[in-house]
Amino acid sequence: MRNIKVVLEYDGTDFYGWQIQPEKRTVQGVLESVVEKFLRKKIQVIAAGRTDTGVHALGQVANFFIENDYDEETIKNAINANLPGDIFVRAAEQIDNSFHSRFDALSRIYIYKISKKKSVFKKRFSWYYGHTLDILYMNKGCELLLGKKDFTSFAVSKSKKENMNMDIKRCYFRETENEIIFEIEADRFLHKSVRTIIGTLVLLGSKNLDVVDIEKILQAKDRRSAGSTTPPHGLFLKEVKY
Repeated sequence: MRNIKVVLEYDGTDFYGWQIQPEKRTVQGVLESVVEKFLRKKIQVIAAGRTDTGVHALGQVANFFIENDYDEETIKNAINANLPGDIFVRAAEQIDNSFHSRFDALSRIYIYKISKKKSVFKKRFSWYYGHTLDILYMNKGCELLLGKKDFTSFAVSKSKKENMNMDIKRCYFRETENEIIFEIEADRFLHKSVRTIIGTLVLLGSKNLDVVDIEKILQAKDRRSAGSTTPPHGLFLKEVKY
């Protein structure tokens, strides 16, 4: 038995997220179908993170077990030859059988793109926000989110678990001529927490919230205290660290 680790990128627009769902087109469902066709055997593909409907990936990591002796390049090429155009395997490698793409991950990095100019060519991959945002003020809010904290206020109610802590290692906005790009790295993320954090920080940038309110929102442990959840099409799983 051999453990194969793959790095994937995908356009999440036409997928109902990563996880298999009955009668829904999902990344896991499409990928497993293609790998099973190649191997002629039922397999399970395990991902580092279950991206939501409409969320993209630049560096999703997954693993699965095979019994065949195919080399990594053959496996990658065979899968890519049968995948649809919105999924691509960037790399494949054999790894220790104890490796688990989800449980062994040390951190995950997401980016979110906010477009400053409306364009039909960006609507699948960025959220258009037609108002001025104060990036410096938003980054002050980011500083208050760093470290290990309870992020109950930033998670949707259905995701509420016993452990609502996240350890945010870095979190910041940077600006280009046409975009505002948010990047965040943490040990784990609660359901829709990244997009809710962004929605809250946008309130800061539009001067509809004060920096001191970030601490109040964290302490409230109540989803109603935070901002709106931004649309999924601006979000990308950029990288998984091990």
